[in-house]
Amino acid sequence: MKPKPLKRLLLHEEKDILLRGLKDENQDDIVPLVEHLESASDDESSTSSSEESNSENGNTGSEEETDKEEPRPSASGDHNCEDTTIPTSQADSGIGTEPFCPNCSSSHANESWEQVTPRKIQECFHLKLDDEGSFQCTVTGLMFEVTDKVHISYSILSWCKHDTFLQGSWKVCGPLFDIKCNNPALLKSILFPHSLCLTGHSSDLQFKIFHVKDKKNEIEHSVDFSPTHVKWNVSSLSPVGPVYQNSTEDVQHHGVVLIYKVVDCHPGLLFRVYMAVNNDSVIKDIIKAEKHSKKKSVKIDKPTPCLKKLTLGKTYRLLSESQADIIPGEIEFIDMGSLKIKSYYEVYLEHPVDFDLSLIQIDSSEKIWTSKLRECDWTNINCNDNRKGRDVNKNKKRKSSSDDYEEMGISKRSRKNADGTLCKKNILTEKQLMQLAQKMDKNWPVFAISCLDLQSQDIDQIKKEDEIVTIQIFNMLKKWKNLELDNATPSNLLFKLRNANISPEVAAILEDFDQNTEDNNTPCT
Repeated sequence: MKPKPLKRLLLHEEKDILLRGLKDENQDDIVPLVEHLESASDDESSTSSSEESNSENGNTGSEEETDKEEPRPSASGDHNCEDTTIPTSQADSGIGTEPFCPNCSSSHANESWEQVTPRKIQECFHLKLDDEGSFQCTVTGLMFEVTDKVHISYSILSWCKHDTFLQGSWKVCGPLFDIKCNNPALLKSILFPHSLCLTGHSSDLQFKIFHVKDKKNEIEHSVDFSPTHVKWNVSSLSPVGPVYQNSTEDVQHHGVVLIYKVVDCHPGLLFRVYMAVNNDSVIKDIIKAEKHSKKKSVKIDKPTPCLKKLTLGKTYRLLSESQADIIPGEIEFIDMGSLKIKSYYEVYLEHPVDFDLSLIQIDSSEKIWTSKLRECDWTNINCNDNRKGRDVNKNKKRKSSSDDYEEMGISKRSRKNADGTLCKKNILTEKQLMQLAQKMDKNWPVFAISCLDLQSQDIDQIKKEDEIVTIQIFNMLKKWKNLELDNATPSNLLFKLRNANISPEVAAILEDFDQNTEDNNTPCT
């Protein structure tokens, strides 16, 4: 039986938020949306007035958070250049934004999902949940139902390597995640964010979960879906992501527009503008492509969500009122998840002036997205930044281990206190090393050589000294500590083990060690 959509309550606060978001739009555009909100709200209240009351009481926190968000001023300090943007942390990590859609946004406002912010190490997010309950990641939108205390780690993957294995007419509709858990049995279900707009969707729309299991690709059943998420009961953990199947071609997605300014010494302006689905995997691919582009660029922070939906198979044109050269003239919106190279508009202006950009659907002439770019958005970007970027790339191949330490905020120099004595506040103790040894895998010789720079003769000697695996691991860690001296810190060890596929529990222990030493010791000078 096909799962039914989750019911939601439309709150009066949503109408107010929408009105504030549309304050710069024409009144004619606002009225139909308000009427839609009011009619939807009336329909829901007639169904259950008691549920509406509970939902309104539970929405207080989200409303306060919305009110606290303020536009971020530009670096130049020109207040006329303020714009509402996604938080920097999200922009940097490639995370998409909430869809600008009255039917899909805040769909879980009436549910008791506790908002939790993960800790990010390298490309991986870590969540330590201390009790059973329902939790939502504030960065990725992932939602977890757990039955007890648990540690979950997850990262965003690209669909490029997996999308070609989709069976039949199944298509991607959300990010692909690599999810791990120290005790998978405690992870009851996961709700994955999807990019589809379900307003007026066909009755045969189906959601399932793409699951890479034992290096084989499978399509598993979902148990429910809502305007924003697809629910899946956990079977096993590995790369997983939502997919859908539909008989009609005109499927609508929530979209985003990303703008990158090419950094060079040319007096003109060159931008790369991406029209993409609001999918973290796709956005991360774009960020990665820009990072490795021969022409260095910086992201221009502008409101990214499209005001209207993007329809598969439809063609879109980017327009500007200024004398700008825009190539290509139009781009067809397709699922870019499986494409290694993402298409974009190239926008060139000979003279640096303020200008508007608008994304238009050709068939309907609908304005999908618009933004104004001002001189203050790029005035602090110059050719010196570009040279710096080239120099960094030039030296990447011969980057020393000391550079890695600098990136992690770890200094190779001995740190000293004000009185000149050596600061050892972060050095791992033997007691801590034993705690780690008890949790580590018996295949320790592999990462001891590949990650901790120990020699094979060191491994042989350690094995000869004791037959108990835990003691062997302890002696291995102690050997590493003696080699590292002042850099035998929890953060350094975690950094070195980043490619060792250590368990989330070991990573959590190292994080605790690092946090506890920071809290319990006086900072070094």
